[in-house]
Amino acid sequence: MVATSSLLELVGHAKVLVFDFDGTLVDSNPIKWRAFGRCFEEFAEQQEEIQAYCRGNNHTPRGEKFRYVYEQILKLPYTPEVEIRLHRCFEENTTRQIIQAPSLPGAESFLQQVRQTHRAALLSSTPHPFLLQILRERRWTDYFRWIQGAPVDKTDWLKNLRDRHRLGKEELIFFGDTLEDAHSALVAGCPFVAVRNETWDAKAAFTLSDYRSLLVPAGT
Repeated sequence: MVATSSLLELVGHAKVLVFDFDGTLVDSNPIKWRAFGRCFEEFAEQQEEIQAYCRGNNHTPRGEKFRYVYEQILKLPYTPEVEIRLHRCFEENTTRQIIQAPSLPGAESFLQQVRQTHRAALLSSTPHPFLLQILRERRWTDYFRWIQGAPVDKTDWLKNLRDRHRLGKEELIFFGDTLEDAHSALVAGCPFVAVRNETWDAKAAFTLSDYRSLLVPAGT
């Protein structure tokens, strides 16, 4: 793991901080994984394959995941009735739970601090209307100058933000928790901070277990 001082220096020089949401600011990934299980609970024999696909394609919109599971794994027709049922089931098992889910240690305090010194953005694969609802009910909307949920290509969004505001290479930082997030940052040409992902920490230049190490003590 890179020394905290190096990451502190990186953040100190940046102008814009971009955050993924699930697993990066809020401990909500397990909620979504359980929800996919609930959506397909009648297909016990295929659960392992379904979960592997859903967890391994974090940036794929949930509707595309549902279609893939039905047509490619279950070999069943993906009808409008099935689509409505799955979206309703997923929403019932995620939105309220994510609103109430704990943030990562120090995450909200860090957002409160950096709103005074940086411009912040939220870039998530959660459908945009649900993302806005979650942020409103958590009272987090004011932390972010820009908010973008799905559908979105994270790589293109990061590139456009950087180009639009003429940001230098290390003036925009992306905090995320998946390999897809890391790839988006790499292609967009901005530093990436891997948050709470022990399976590939060694491959990341900057890593973070939680945000408490980035907090500036009061009065300094």
